[in-house]
Order: sequence, then C-alpha cells, then structure tokens
Amino acid sequence: MPREAGVGLSLYDSASRGKVRFAPADPSRVTIYTCGPTVYRYAHIGNLRTYLLTDLLVRTLRFLGYGTFSVQNITDMGHMHQERLDLGEDKVIAAARAAGKSAREIAGFFTEAFFRDCRRMGFRPADEYPRASAHVPEMVALIRDLEAKGAVYAEGGFLYFDVAKAEGYGSLSGAAPGRGVPAARTDSAAHRRKKRAEDFVLWMPAEPGREYLWDSPWGSGWPGWHIECAAMAVRYLGPEPDIHVGGSDLRFPHHENSRALAMTATGKRFAAIWMHAAHLLVDGKKMSKSAGNEYTLGDLESGPRGGGGGFSPSDFRYHCLTVHYATPMNFTWDGLAGSSRALSRLRGAFRKAAEGRTAGEDAANALRAKFREAVEEDLNLPRAVAVAHEATRSGVGGEAARVLAEEWDRVLSLGILPGVPGEETANVPAAVEALARERDALRRSGDYAGADAIRERIRSAGYEVVDGLPPGAGPANIITKKGAP
Repeated sequence: MPREAGVGLSLYDSASRGKVRFAPADPSRVTIYTCGPTVYRYAHIGNLRTYLLTDLLVRTLRFLGYGTFSVQNITDMGHMHQERLDLGEDKVIAAARAAGKSAREIAGFFTEAFFRDCRRMGFRPADEYPRASAHVPEMVALIRDLEAKGAVYAEGGFLYFDVAKAEGYGSLSGAAPGRGVPAARTDSAAHRRKKRAEDFVLWMPAEPGREYLWDSPWGSGWPGWHIECAAMAVRYLGPEPDIHVGGSDLRFPHHENSRALAMTATGKRFAAIWMHAAHLLVDGKKMSKSAGNEYTLGDLESGPRGGGGGFSPSDFRYHCLTVHYATPMNFTWDGLAGSSRALSRLRGAFRKAAEGRTAGEDAANALRAKFREAVEEDLNLPRAVAVAHEATRSGVGGEAARVLAEEWDRVLSLGILPGVPGEETANVPAAVEALARERDALRRSGDYAGADAIRERIRSAGYEVVDGLPPGAGPANIITKKGAP
C-alpha cells in the first residue's frame, strides 16, 4: 500500500486533457502497458526518451509505496505507421531482406540490442515482454469478439474494423471523422476496399513469399498493427489497465484505434490514464536518417564527430530529466555536454557531503518533502533534480546525505553515490555480460543446474540477473546492480 503522502500523486491524462488525481483500483498492483519497439533497427534517442517515461513512472510509483505490474510489448512482425503496410512490405521483413537474414533473425538481433540499451539506460525491467508473433491466437480471439459485436466487415480477403461501432471514437486523439488515410492517397489495395477512411485492417490475407503467416478462421494471413497491442494488453492486464504509456506520435492512429478495439470488444474503459511522451528534436529539427541526425546510444558514446570524447548513457538520462516528459525536448550536443558536467558536479558534491559529519537532519526532511512533492506533481523530474542540487548546498552531510541519495536514486537512477542501492546499471562489465549469455545458453539447452551455478558467479561479482523472457525468446538476462530498486 502507498505511504500516506502518495495520495497526492497527480498525472496528466491525454484522454481527458487534464491532470487527474491518481486512484488505482488496487494500489498494490498498478497495471501499466507501454507500446514497445518494432525491432528492425536500433532504438534512437527519441525512442529511449519515451521508454524512460515508463521507467520514471514505475520508479515513482514504487517510491510512493505502490506496487506495479508493467508490460511492454515487442513488435517483432514489423508494422508501419498510418497503415501503409496493408499490402506493402513491413519493416522487419524489409530489414531482413536488405541484410540477407530471415525476419526472425533480424527481430531477435534487434530485440537483444533493445534490451542492452534498456540496461545501460538504467531502466527497471518490465514484468512481461510479450512478443507480437507469440500472441496471434489472442488477436484472433479478440477479432472474433468484435465480429460478435457486429464491428467487423470483410472485403477481398481483408477484415476491417468499422469505427462507426466504436463509441466515442476520436476522443483520445481529437481526430475528426474522415481523418484516416483515404484510399486516394495510397496505392494499397486494402485502403481501396475500405468503406470509410478511418476504418482499419484487422486481418490481412496471405501474400507470396511472406515469412510470417498464421492460420485463422478467415484463412492464412497475419494481423493488423492495432489489434496487436489491444490483444496483448487485455491478455496480460485485463480490460481496464490503470495506465497506458507511449510516444505522442502514436496517439493517432495507433492508440486511438487500439483503444477502440479493446473497448468495443470488452465494453470496459481501456486504461484509466493515457500518458504520452513528447517528441525529441535534434537541433530544432525532426530526426531522420536522411538528415543524419537520428542518433542512437552508441552515437552518443562516440561523440559529436564519432572520434571519441563521447557521453555515457547516464549523461543522456540526466539530460532527459531536465525536461518534463510532456514537453518537446530539443537535443543538442552542447546541451548534452552541459548535462554531463552537471551530473558530475552532483555526484561530486554528494560524495563530499556524505564523507562529512552527519548534519542537517531538519534540512534533509524539508528537502525530502520537496522532492516528493515534485515527483507527485505529474512526474516533475526537472524540479526533483533541482532539489537534489539544492541538497548539496544545504549543509546536509554524512549519513543524512547518504540516505537522501539512496532514496532519490530509486527514482533518478543516476548513480548519485557509488555503492548505494539505485546505482546506475549502465556499465555492466563485459565479463559479467559474457556470463549472462553463457547462462542463457544453458537455460535454453535445459541445463538448469549449470545455469544456477553461473547465476551464483554473477551474484558473487555484485550483480543480479533477472529473467525477463522465457529461454530462447530473446535476451533473457537483464543485469542489475545488487540492491538496485
């Protein structure tokens, strides 16, 4: 149960367009769904900022005394925005063909890359990472439920959702009728068959050479993008998750459509609160490969010219914390350098304070209250970081400073002080990573005794391994510092 001050938590709800007092049905199990990556390439820093929102949300809830159950999907079939995939090649398959690999190989490789980035950014592991390709039966079942409600029609082998049957369609995004992708603007056969622009595909028929295909009551084919998240969210969290998280670019059509599907099928409100992370720009411009400004975590480590002198994942994490999640963030190399210096000052000042004599308990309590008020106010991390800097000038020292660092790093995850719970998880030694990979291989082969022995070796090195996925389903080894929250 949350500590009593936790009743003050307020969050901005995109659906109601205002802040709401957080009141989950079960404070011991707050349910959260996050739209995860489409694993056909490395995550860029804009993606990571969105996933950071979930991490901060979960950490803040746990800091306030709530229990959490978090689900983040892995889209390993590849779907494109605005339904341009309807008869076109999807992102995972396109990447596979370009690399001479199978779609499953590409998805597996970039799923592992995604998990590495999450570890290095200091993200808490989700409780479940469902892969879209492993949950097609749930998608088929949800389509059957929609059929029973009269919300599905078939044309030319395609199944469509009739948005006229969705009560309140458009209320999440503010989309007016007709905002969908009209047939005249696309070469897609699926779009030409739709009754109206905003209707969208639920199931697509088989096409020659497609690697991912499933049997269904409507013939061999594959599911549409929006049914995936709706089905997986309902499967793991039930029809009424507490919070749904994603990037603002997904608000329409994806979130609007997946919400309509879940609500029409179940008759329940799908997510009490919708949270959206704002866009990340680079030098005031949208990121794109063609512009050469679509940076990954590896690019940040290489530096602005790729010649060294780069920045750590913790530097980027701190940089993100200086801008509220709902405010567009403009990334610049100079700004990142400034954040790196500020983080170094914060760590150095806390280290010096902790090495001094214990003092300033009253000031520490006042600062503790200010930090709590900041995170309770719609995750105001910029203000929380400012409070942390204020603490270094407050005269708080010794054990009082150390306790503050320990408490606050449960949310910030910046490694404010070395050797305290909450220390950053980004810099896992290569030898420990190698042990984790060896353990995963043993688990996949069924040698659980050998895997347990390696787990103990990892623990003796000061790390814990958390099995985030079933053996063979992806990078099952998520490594955190022992004692991390």
